[in-house]
Amino acid sequence: MDANLTKQVSNVLIECQKIKPGMTRAELLKVFTTEGGISNAQHRTYIYGRCPCIKVDVDFNLSNPQQNVLEERLTDTISKISKPYLDWSILD
Repeated sequence: MDANLTKQVSNVLIECQKIKPGMTRAELLKVFTTEGGISNAQHRTYIYGRCPCIKVDVDFNLSNPQQNVLEERLTDTISKISKPYLDWSILD
């Protein structure tokens, strides 16, 4: 077993678990960044800022009922976030 790798992965999981429903898109973007691929303001896949192979899928409540579904706002709030998972990067 690689104790150093285990510690690094543990630290990443702890940081990812700090992002919870009710937090804003702005708060999420302090830890994650957007990934390419199909998305809209209500659902997007994000990659961990330090490693593009670590991802989460996030659903949002839009901050304004009249908001266009393609208009992502920093004030949108997280309604659901997946557990972190590993996957190859999507480039587009």
